[in-house]
Amino acid sequence: MKKAILLFSLALLASCGNQTKKEAVSTSETYGHEHPHPHSLDENGLAPYTENTIHQYAPTVALLNSIYEGDITPEQMVQQGNIGIGTVNHLAGELVAVDGVVYTIDAEGGIKVAPQDLESPNMTMINFQPKRTVTVENIGSYEDLTKALQKYATSINSFYAYRIKGEFGYLKMASAHKVENEDVSLFEYLDTRVMYTRENIKGTLVGLFTPDYLGNIVIPGMHFHFLSEDIKLGGHLEDIRFDKLQVEIQEINQVNLQLPEIEKFRTRELKQGAAPKATAKQNGK
Repeated sequence: MKKAILLFSLALLASCGNQTKKEAVSTSETYGHEHPHPHSLDENGLAPYTENTIHQYAPTVALLNSIYEGDITPEQMVQQGNIGIGTVNHLAGELVAVDGVVYTIDAEGGIKVAPQDLESPNMTMINFQPKRTVTVENIGSYEDLTKALQKYATSINSFYAYRIKGEFGYLKMASAHKVENEDVSLFEYLDTRVMYTRENIKGTLVGLFTPDYLGNIVIPGMHFHFLSEDIKLGGHLEDIRFDKLQVEIQEINQVNLQLPEIEKFRTRELKQGAAPKATAKQNGK
């Protein structure tokens, strides 16, 4: 399957002491790219270009223009990383990838291993190789978690991937039913999401921080999806509380953008707009 791949390399140039950090951005474009043949994958089943890279299938701006279909499959997703967050075609639930397995999350939070014929309109995959582990304590809200993690960011303009395992005192999560009207705006759709909560639940959160200036490519701000330890419940994180947990962190300075080949994406003029943040509260709801 031919894909168009747009590669943004965000190289961070750090100077010594208190000198100002400068950022260099280079852009290259390749057409007629084929998905990696299985023989080109490494011993972990990953494509050779996955190191220190966000792999983004379809830019956020496509969702803002009501393009809710795509053609990336779970097999292709896991060639690009071992953790990930995304959604299902027609926004019929959420996706989470943990330890190289992609799971669907239905409107009630139910979990299933994603079937191989599933397709997604928007997926973010990361070959997670954490460089730092920190202890985070006394988290009473999503805002608390955001502030705690920002303390460990060495650049305000980089991506940061996170994995948090353990027992969470409280989680508020969201998922959604299939969009019936394909022309509904993304913000209208977000108002229809189903919310649910759990207390004292064990599992894994995987997530990503994206700086606002890249918000039309990857959903901006902190964005987490959850998978329970018993693989029965999941969801898009809306709120959180826990006493003390370890957080694994990886700074990432490169994003690989794969453009969909579906007709709607190829022919619709994409209008720029303010991308939604990851939670309803952040969007003023």
